[in-house]
Amino acid sequence: MRGLFCAAASLVVIAASVPACAGGIYVVENGQGNNPVAVKKEASALAAVPVLPNGKQNQGFKYGMLYDLPGAATHVMRGHVDAKGSIAVHDGALPYILYVISGSGKLSLNDKGGGQIGEVAYKPDDVIVFQPNTLHGWTNGDTAFEFLGVELPAPQK
Repeated sequence: MRGLFCAAASLVVIAASVPACAGGIYVVENGQGNNPVAVKKEASALAAVPVLPNGKQNQGFKYGMLYDLPGAATHVMRGHVDAKGSIAVHDGALPYILYVISGSGKLSLNDKGGGQIGEVAYKPDDVIVFQPNTLHGWTNGDTAFEFLGVELPAPQK
């Protein structure tokens, strides 16, 4: 659980440093003499995701990986959903922490058949933690929805 909180705190720090449009990605490493040095990494562009792997249609959804933490199976992701756009009902196999940068709308919570059983109204600065294999979908409001996500490694049993 402590690791989850540390990851959430890291996500908030990263989110605070990444503006709505693409900014720089800096990895602070130990350099010569164990002195910290910032290494600039190339940011990947967001790619349109019109259809999810399960075949369901999205509207105005773009997604991309900002950083892959070497050897840790942890990925920092970036997403955008156009105003009035949506992300179809899906699940993620891994734990995922999402930070809402901008936008508001509804996160649907869905049963195994895809039917809605609940919802969460999301807004800027919300942090949403997804446990593995939880079905959900997104319906965005009147402004673009921008988010950062951290995909974590599978929990150890």
